[in-house]
Amino acid sequence: MLESTDSSFTKNKEALQNTQMTKKIKKLLKDDDYDLILQDQSPEAFDEIADKQVYSKISEETRWKASSIIKKQPIKVEQVKRTRVKASVKETGGDSMREYVKSMGSHELLPQDSEILLGKHIQLLVQWETLRSELEETLNRPPTFSEWAQELQVSVPELKMQIRKSQRAKAALIEANLRLVVTVARQTVKSKSEINFMDACQEGVVGLSIAAEKFDPEKGFRFSTYAVWWIRREVQKNVQTQTQTVRLPASAMKKINDIRINERLLMTTLGRKPTEEELAKKCNLSVEKLEFYKKAAQDVTSLDKQLTSKAGKGSAAAGGEQNGKTLESLIKDAGPTPETIAEKEMLQTDVRRLIKTLSPREQAVIRLRFGLDDGTPRTLDYIAQKFNVDKERIRKVEAKALLKLRQPYRNQSVKCYISDL
Repeated sequence: MLESTDSSFTKNKEALQNTQMTKKIKKLLKDDDYDLILQDQSPEAFDEIADKQVYSKISEETRWKASSIIKKQPIKVEQVKRTRVKASVKETGGDSMREYVKSMGSHELLPQDSEILLGKHIQLLVQWETLRSELEETLNRPPTFSEWAQELQVSVPELKMQIRKSQRAKAALIEANLRLVVTVARQTVKSKSEINFMDACQEGVVGLSIAAEKFDPEKGFRFSTYAVWWIRREVQKNVQTQTQTVRLPASAMKKINDIRINERLLMTTLGRKPTEEELAKKCNLSVEKLEFYKKAAQDVTSLDKQLTSKAGKGSAAAGGEQNGKTLESLIKDAGPTPETIAEKEMLQTDVRRLIKTLSPREQAVIRLRFGLDDGTPRTLDYIAQKFNVDKERIRKVEAKALLKLRQPYRNQSVKCYISDL
């Protein structure tokens, strides 16, 4: 008996809430104030260019009115007409983040009939925008509100009034479903620790706005079911942008995912790791293309990344602590250091200056003998044949040149490069 009483009370409560929300939606979509209609009937309103930047941007008045209806706040005309607002905003810290999430989830949920009503108003504006784009292509310029209204066979005041109604309907539908954005963003950040939660929420709101424009209320399903896919799609785009140091296009990511899936299928079928030729044939790619996509899929890690240690018990083992070491400190650099490269270039410059103190014939013999030009030392026979002289003659020229280079007043500039043993 008590269970039936509780169930009936719950049903009555839900019906009452739905009735109240329906009244709020009707109040939201009612006609505008009289002074706004008078402004739409002015000659300037008829000749105003119906550019998308003018009418598609939701004004503060439109958004405030929709937000006030959904949040049960009374609407006053003097507050709607106020244009200057003074506020102090706190942008940093955990408190501002909690307030941001709290404000996103403080809106009432919409019943299905309200979603259908709002969706119809949004779809009407989408159809009118499509017609305006076609008219713009025909005229080769943005049409005026008068031309747009004439094409739709409505008056300019009715056109502008419906635009404001559709904008308020879109704002109400988006703000009533912002908790979906918070839910999807939390799931994403929980699995990807390097993703910023606020960035994920921002991209989720973009996906929610796209879903509101594409939602067809005649299909019969709820808006939340339809919007989750679009929210997750935009959030996943943000994940791919932030997690990759080098951003890859969507087509390349699709190829890489196909390669990974086909590789797992071949491992299950063959019982071993497939070869490059087998995997390339399965993916309908050449071996060169396969190697290119595999190389592009490699992760990039910063050498300045702090290393964390998980040694210990309790909280120390779970959280991990930074020990001050970086990845660069653990990797041995096999190549020459900048100091070594600079020292080598300075030595080559000083050796060239030292060689220029010799006679032209001695310079040629020393350059060929020690390979100072191309790095390949030559034998005495090769140099003798090149100059058409005897081998002994070349040997004497070399010995005389080396004796000159050993003189202290000559080799003082290169003596500093030789370390004392």
